[in-house]
Amino acid sequence: MKAMKKVLVVLLVLAMILMAVFLAGRYGWKLAGFRACQGAGITSVEVSEKAVHITGFYPGSFPEGFCGCYSEERDGKLYVGFRFSALFGSFETGDFDIMIPVKGEINEVILKTRMNETSLWNALTGSVSRSERRYAAMESTGFGSTAFL
Repeated sequence: MKAMKKVLVVLLVLAMILMAVFLAGRYGWKLAGFRACQGAGITSVEVSEKAVHITGFYPGSFPEGFCGCYSEERDGKLYVGFRFSALFGSFETGDFDIMIPVKGEINEVILKTRMNETSLWNALTGSVSRSERRYAAMESTGFGSTAFL
């Protein structure tokens, strides 16, 4: 009976460790803020009084799943960052369609990563022109997938 109890405790501890690793990989990156964010292929940016709607995809060749976005609103600018994970690439696609609620008027939407800032939308042009729709700069993922502006 004691051996069975030990095996059960070991299995429960292993399950908790696996769950903690899974949750840290899925949501723990938000603790690092923009330092953990990657570039993305942006399809569209729509700005309204109450929200910003962004659609896009993971532009790399290795399939990575969309984990989420991180955003900050400062001085009429909305800074956004995206995170993708190879671990979740088999469960989800890299495509995303997000709605970010905003408190004030937004004059510019900026994609921010650890190394770069790229303007996605500004109030003067009203939208991203077709010639400007390209990959935002990506950090190297170690798999040889790097996109450039």
